[in-house]
Amino acid sequence: FNNTDFKISDDIPHSKLFKSLSVKKAKELVAYGLETAADKAPSLSKFSGDHLDADAYHAALQDPNAVVIDVRNAYETALGSIQPPSTGATLIDPQLRNSIEFPKWLSQPD
Repeated sequence: FNNTDFKISDDIPHSKLFKSLSVKKAKELVAYGLETAADKAPSLSKFSGDHLDADAYHAALQDPNAVVIDVRNAYETALGSIQPPSTGATLIDPQLRNSIEFPKWLSQPD
């Protein structure tokens, strides 16, 4: 966990804290339904982008050549959405009901 960014919230009352933490091995961190070799997700070491900290991410939202794809589900986007400035990045909301729909949406021709 040396490179993990942890959020520290010292001001949360003890009654609101998680009672326990469990870590489990999973086939997919987010359930995209990639079950067969043909559906296998691309290698992150080969195709991943650069990690942006919060300041760099907010700066990237100002870039009119940037594109942000909000892959959160409908419930999560209803709670709050990403709002780039009108002269900044383009926001695409595929309006997913769940994460399994993302690979299908991504492989559509347009």
